[in-house]
Amino acid sequence: MYKKQLAILKIFAMTLLMLFTTVNGVVFANGDVTDKTLDIAAINAFMAKEIDRLNIPGASLAIVKENHVEYLQGYGVSSPNGTNMTPQTPIVIGSVSKSFTALAIMQLVEQGKIHLDDLVYNVLPGFQLADKEQSKKITIQHLLNQTSGLSTYDGQVAISQGDKTLKEHVQSLANIKLSSPVGKHYEYSNLNYSILGAIIEEVTNTPYKAYIDEFIFKPLEMNNSYADPKDDINNTIAHGYQTVFGMKVPTEQLIHDGTVPSGYIISSAEDMANYMMAQLNEGKFNGKSILSANAMHTLHQPSSFISHNTYYAMGWEVNNDVISHNGWTENTYAKVLLDRQYGISLQINAMDYFNLNEYDAIVSGLNKLVHHEQPTISNSNPFMKYIIFDLIFVIIILLIARTVYKNFKRNKQKISTFRTVLNWLSLMIFNILLPLFILIGFPKLFGPLSTVTIFAPGIGHLLFLIPIMLLMVGVLIVGKLLLKKSNVSAKTSL
Repeated sequence: MYKKQLAILKIFAMTLLMLFTTVNGVVFANGDVTDKTLDIAAINAFMAKEIDRLNIPGASLAIVKENHVEYLQGYGVSSPNGTNMTPQTPIVIGSVSKSFTALAIMQLVEQGKIHLDDLVYNVLPGFQLADKEQSKKITIQHLLNQTSGLSTYDGQVAISQGDKTLKEHVQSLANIKLSSPVGKHYEYSNLNYSILGAIIEEVTNTPYKAYIDEFIFKPLEMNNSYADPKDDINNTIAHGYQTVFGMKVPTEQLIHDGTVPSGYIISSAEDMANYMMAQLNEGKFNGKSILSANAMHTLHQPSSFISHNTYYAMGWEVNNDVISHNGWTENTYAKVLLDRQYGISLQINAMDYFNLNEYDAIVSGLNKLVHHEQPTISNSNPFMKYIIFDLIFVIIILLIARTVYKNFKRNKQKISTFRTVLNWLSLMIFNILLPLFILIGFPKLFGPLSTVTIFAPGIGHLLFLIPIMLLMVGVLIVGKLLLKKSNVSAKTSL
C-alpha cells in the first residue's frame, strides 16, 4: 500500500506544481481603419492565428491613436447560436472595471465631495473590519492604490458572494482581518474597489450603476455599455465560455450585483475605444471633459510598487510609459493597454485559467504590430496542458480505486509487523494528513477552493474531490483495520 500511496502523492504534487506555474474558422466583421500606417493584414493574420491556436470562440478589438479610432474589428462568434462577434457586442470586462470606479472617485474628488485622504469610516457609515482601530486608518487613497491591507484571498472569496447589494457586501466585511498594516504594502484585493463603489453610492445618494451610466457612459457615448446586465434589453451581451478539461463550454455567470465596481462592468470594443481616447487625451472626448488634465494625471500616477518596474496607480498598472490593466471573470477576458500614442482594447468571450498568460501575450503582440515591430509568435499547443492534467487525474483516480480494491478484497496472507507499521504510516500521511493539508492549507496558500472551482471548473473541482476521496478511503481502511483487530481480540479472549 505504501508504494501505491507514494505514487498518488507524487502525481498529485506534480499536478499542483503544474497548476501554479501555468497561472500567470474566424469571421471578420465590421472592420474599420483610418490610420493608413497600420498593417491591417498583419493584425488580422495574427489575431486569426491566436484565435485558432487558443480555441477562442470570439473576440473584439479596438485600436485608437490619440483622439482617433484607428481600427475596430470583431472576430468569431458571440454565442453558441453562431451570432457574429462585432465591435458593438458587449462583453464583461473583469477588473478593467476598476479603472471606471477610480475615474468616478476622481470625479467626486474634483467636485469637492470627497478627498483622497478622507478616512473611509467617516465617509461610509457602518464600515468596519475585524480590527476596528486599523480599519479607522484606511483612506480612499489606500483603497485606490491597493494599500489598505485587505488581502487578495478575501478579495477572491468575495467573487463568489456577489449576490448581495453593494451596501450588504460592505456590511459583511465586519469579520475580515487585514493581512498587513494599513498603507504598508501593495496587495491586490477586489474588496478595495467594491468599497469604493459603496462610497460612490453613499456620497452621491445614487446607485453605482446609475452614476456610471450618467457620468461616464453617456458623456463618452458608450451606448453598448452596462453596469447591470438587466439593462441590455436587446440581449446583445456576449455569451461566455469556460475551459473544462480543455474544451470550451458555454456557461452562465453567477450573480455579481455586489462586485460590479471591482470586476463586472460590461462594454463593447467600440465603446472602449471612446473610453481609451478620453484616457489618452487628458479626460477629453469629442469636445467634452469628463475629468481635468491634472486629475487624469493623478489617476495615472504610479504609486504602489508591484514588481519589475511596475506600479499600481488608481485602477491602472504603470510600467514606464505604458499604462494597462487586464481583467477576467469566470468566462470572459479583457485587457486595455495605453502608451503615448496608441490605445489597444482586447475583449474575449472566454476564459482559460491555465493559459491566461497566452491571452495577455496577444495584447503584447498587437502593441508590437501597431509600432511596426514583429510580435513573438508562439507555436505551443495549450491543449497539451489539459491532456497532461486529464491523464494525471485519471491515473490518480485509478490508483485510489486500486487501493480500495486491494484493501477490501479477501486476503488471508499474514502481514509482518513491519509491513503493518508501514501501512499505518502510509495511511496517516496519504489518507489523513495530505488531504487535510490540501483542504485547509491549499486555500490559504493559493486561494479559496470556491473561487478555484469557479475559474477552473473540472480540474478545480477535482482538486477538491480527490482529497475528499482520499479521506473517505482512509476512514474506511481505518474502520476495517479496527474491526479486524476487534475480531482478533474477541477470538483471543474466547
